[in-house]
Amino acid sequence: MSFDDDIDDRRRHIALFRETVLEEIDTEDRPRGELSAQIAEIATRSFETPWGKLRSFTERTLWSWWGLYKEQGLLGLVPKLRKDKGVSREITPQVLEAAIQARKEVPSRSTKTIIDVLVRRQLVPPGSMARSTLDRHLEQAGFSRRRLKTLGAKRYIRLLFEQPNELWVGDYHEAPILYEPRTDSFRTIHLCAEIDHYSKLVPHGQWYPNERIATLEDTFKKAILKRGCPKKSYVDNGSVYRSHAFAFALAQLDIKHCRSKRYTSEGRGAIERFNRTVAEQFEPEVRAARIAELDKINLFWEAWLEERYHREKHEATGQAPIDRFALDGFAPRFPDPALVQDTFRVQARRRVHPKTSTVEVDGLHFLVETFLRGRWVTVYYDPHRLDDVLVFLNGKRVQRALPAQPNERPLPTPERPTAAPLTFDYLAALRAAYDQRLAEAARRLSLSEWTPATSFDLKAFLDLCAQMLGKDLSPYEHDELTAAFNGVGPFSEPTARLALEHALKLRGRGLHVSVYTQYLKTFHLEALRALGAKAKEKP
Repeated sequence: MSFDDDIDDRRRHIALFRETVLEEIDTEDRPRGELSAQIAEIATRSFETPWGKLRSFTERTLWSWWGLYKEQGLLGLVPKLRKDKGVSREITPQVLEAAIQARKEVPSRSTKTIIDVLVRRQLVPPGSMARSTLDRHLEQAGFSRRRLKTLGAKRYIRLLFEQPNELWVGDYHEAPILYEPRTDSFRTIHLCAEIDHYSKLVPHGQWYPNERIATLEDTFKKAILKRGCPKKSYVDNGSVYRSHAFAFALAQLDIKHCRSKRYTSEGRGAIERFNRTVAEQFEPEVRAARIAELDKINLFWEAWLEERYHREKHEATGQAPIDRFALDGFAPRFPDPALVQDTFRVQARRRVHPKTSTVEVDGLHFLVETFLRGRWVTVYYDPHRLDDVLVFLNGKRVQRALPAQPNERPLPTPERPTAAPLTFDYLAALRAAYDQRLAEAARRLSLSEWTPATSFDLKAFLDLCAQMLGKDLSPYEHDELTAAFNGVGPFSEPTARLALEHALKLRGRGLHVSVYTQYLKTFHLEALRALGAKAKEKP
């Protein structure tokens, strides 16, 4: 025997064990009587084998080992292979040949079917042949389904990227977590999310009542406004992802649209793992809180995403997603917000009213040019923000139509759940921690000295925002900042200036206007708290 022989691990263990049994025998020549006595003494002992069993060996066996060891050394103690290795002792050559022929006829035929064929041909009795036995002999003969490449021939590779925004993976995830007080049950809602494959950061995710193109485009629009445009978007073959509107929107933003093959989910492992994290960590808390409002679920969702998921070390990367996304030298490619607003719109066909010259979209009437009365037009609109619609006639854009009159229909407020309150409001604590982290930066500044001035009106505030953000405000940015000024403000100029400086320093330019509005609100409320505390200290 030489090292040309393929010695498997089991035979190696046996050889080393036999050498251990013989290690007390002196290798020098000694009188035969002394050697015989020593071997006889070893034969009376028991030894623990590598597999944990106690064994004793006869003098004849020990003499045989000793002779081989003196002639060949350790290699002589390696058990020899069976002379009939590879030859079936359980299956006759005739039966094996019939099994091989059955596999040749249909290469994808299962082993159980082949056994059934042999039984029905009366070559083997029923129940006498195990599937694993026949599989082993077919493998040795080269006729297993893997050898014939009809099973398990597909190979996968691990995706590796050098920086963020090279590949985003999108998917929907559904969960019954919206509480229905009337029936005391939970309604299923749908999470639409995108995840950056490099950093495992979620640019945006939101819960919706359905899986439609409007919810997909709303999520993707907010994602690219917050984190910039990816190079590729990788999704499955769901109906919303196969829509022409989504494909052309990506093409207009220079984003490559990639779809996985049917019935293949391995390439979407990042988003699938994130969905499992959501199911394990977020959904139980929401169900326990019995939340009956979708907007409130999304409010807590934002806090969980920013305060919990983005700041915990990810097991795949060893870094927190928010830290890994902030790669040195990486600059996201942010799109024009006005272009994004017009790109991600839902298309619909509408007939212009012949008398009022309006088109109706979701209960709102939009005033269009009078020459369009009675004609069919194509309108593009954002179902989540019906500020305007784009009107097209015969493939050409005619105008941007504004609402002719408001037609709001308030929904009844759902009843509060009657269940006992939780001992600890976990979701509220997450939201408080998220708001407190923003407020702590503001507390270090002299907020108690900031007071609103009458000269700093809405116009001055909007001018300051445009100057700090370095661009002209789009209509939707103008409206959102106005709503913040009128609803939470009025802001003081030092408060607004420092809030925007702080936001630009931490988050950068080109983000969605809601990011900057959050900083403005937080700094302003902290200033009011500081002023109130200062007033209490005075006698």
